Amino acid sequence: MIRRDRTHRRLAVFMGLSGLLAFSGGAGVQPVSSLLAGGALVLSLFWLPAPETSARLEKVWGAVALVLVARAVLLWFEPGGDVVVPVVDLLLLLLCAESLRSIESGNDVRIYTLSFALLLAATAYRPGLFFAFAFAAFVVAASLALPLGPLRRKARRYGVRPPGLDRTLIATSARLAVVTLATSAIVFVIFPRVSRGWSGRGDRMATSVAGFADAISLGEHGSRIYSNPDIVLRVEFPDGMPENLFSLHWRGRSYDRFDGVRWTRSEGVRPSSAPMDWYRERWDGPVVTQRIYGAPLDVRVLFALHPVIEIDADPRTQPMFDNVGDFFYWGRAAPVYRARSRTGSPPADSLRRAQAGFMPDRTRYLQLPRLPDRIGELADSLTRDETTRYDKAVAVERWLRTAFDYTRELPRTAGETGLDHFLFDRRAGHCEYFSSAMVVLLRSVGIHARNVNGFLGGRWNDFGRYLAVTQNEAHSWVEVWFPGYGWVEFDPTPGGSGLESEAREWLWPGRIFFDGLQHRWSKWVLDYSADDQIGLMDRFGAWLEESQASRSEGTRRGPPAWLGALRVLGAVVAAGTWIGRLRRGGPRPRSPESRAYLGLLRHARRRGVAPGSAVAPLDLVNRIRAAAPDAGAPAARVVELYLRARFGDAPLSPHEARELRRALAGVRRALG
Repeated sequence: MIRRDRTHRRLAVFMGLSGLLAFSGGAGVQPVSSLLAGGALVLSLFWLPAPETSARLEKVWGAVALVLVARAVLLWFEPGGDVVVPVVDLLLLLLCAESLRSIESGNDVRIYTLSFALLLAATAYRPGLFFAFAFAAFVVAASLALPLGPLRRKARRYGVRPPGLDRTLIATSARLAVVTLATSAIVFVIFPRVSRGWSGRGDRMATSVAGFADAISLGEHGSRIYSNPDIVLRVEFPDGMPENLFSLHWRGRSYDRFDGVRWTRSEGVRPSSAPMDWYRERWDGPVVTQRIYGAPLDVRVLFALHPVIEIDADPRTQPMFDNVGDFFYWGRAAPVYRARSRTGSPPADSLRRAQAGFMPDRTRYLQLPRLPDRIGELADSLTRDETTRYDKAVAVERWLRTAFDYTRELPRTAGETGLDHFLFDRRAGHCEYFSSAMVVLLRSVGIHARNVNGFLGGRWNDFGRYLAVTQNEAHSWVEVWFPGYGWVEFDPTPGGSGLESEAREWLWPGRIFFDGLQHRWSKWVLDYSADDQIGLMDRFGAWLEESQASRSEGTRRGPPAWLGALRVLGAVVAAGTWIGRLRRGGPRPRSPESRAYLGLLRHARRRGVAPGSAVAPLDLVNRIRAAAPDAGAPAARVVELYLRARFGDAPLSPHEARELRRALAGVRRALG
């Protein structure tokens, strides 16, 4: 009988181990407590203490539990403290204590409960792929253990031999596990989604070795740039893979101010310096749609191919468009969004003719620090024979790409980090030196230019059908202004830069397959949204219709009634999602001008005036004026006050705040 009891106890402990695996595979794992708990649970599989030893252990468990409770109380009152951590530690302690009780204690129900609670705790954080395997193992163990518990207790009560794990019980439990897992999957797929994707703890910020940062600096020295294989973007191409896949520039942020060492961003840039209409109407390259799954970074930037003509994201991402052409967000830490971009620059002849027209602020895009005279003389010598801004930019780009070498070795001393030393002495460096040099040389001859950073290329994952972009692909390049066309990309960094060998470090044979699984887990489980659900139902319905048509041998039949029910269910889900979008405003912004502008944007979208994607403020005014002329003036006033307060560092006065509210009310009355 003891052997049969031990079998049941081991099954119960295996449920606890499954819960621990689910928790440890996610973002909330605490390595020390998880390892200690795992060791105690494995020990309980092979050793069960006598009642006397179990009683002595009770005192130890009690003292540790008091410490954990006190820790949870302290974290409850500490700003930013995560009270879930000590609670999970307490849960692990109780599970270990129950697993190491004597076999006579009859505590199987408590082990079940604690194991299930640990499984639930794993969902408080962003659970990893191991959660799927742990959940399946938990269901299998529970299907075996749960029937044995009542049977064992009844056998003790009536003094008969308890049942063991015979073939009949194993087969029945296996069928129960299969039914449970299948039912769980079906309910997950078809149950109406009340939110878009997963939301919870665990979107932890990434740190960089090689990788994207919020600034471009030339001041590092004495070492080298080490590789960093962390994946930061996974990009799908719904309309087909672009031809130049591995030379795509995933644009992040632009920088206009240079102090000789560091590039930064100016505040209060005018809206007209980001001409989205030019990109939409005057660039004639093909449009590429990108479905992008981002990792949490320190900088909340939405990366995409340049130039972006539209970005569409769910309300929890909260995309925003600033006046220099950058996209950022202030919602969820791991953004999921769709971007549409033009690919390829305008023809060279068109850019050569783009000599006169609107120019952005010269104090920002022609700004230079105090530099040695020979840098200006070098710029003049490189561009002396060229007559157009395009040919001058090409001449500087070509010279940097052919006369210099790429290296990830940093300068040896601080005195060798300057741009002057790079251009005339070292003549080798990483991408930030090349982009900085090109911007400085172009500005020296009066051409508006700026520095841009992001990522270059990526690694194609055949299993998951997406482009994986890692921190190793972090890159910086140049954008040059052409009147009538906007900012055009130039990349002066030499090809064959030596990134290839280091970037492949992460491509050990199993990682491509595992990362593909992880991406599908994130896409179809953690970020599974109402839109994904509707699209899945539509594809399923189309497949059923095709199957019906092929079986009918050319006879026309209507779809079955239950297929119509599926469509009705999809329509209900879509309607609920649409109503939720209208009612959800996301986190309230802190400033009154931001609340007013977002209120204007929401009202315009409700009236069908503005698209559901990100839209520039001045473009929004033009759309409102075209739809309702009487609403144009108050809408322009709302946007004017918003831009001045938001980007011009000029807080609203009480009178202007009242004027802002009146203007917003006027727009609402005019639009109806």
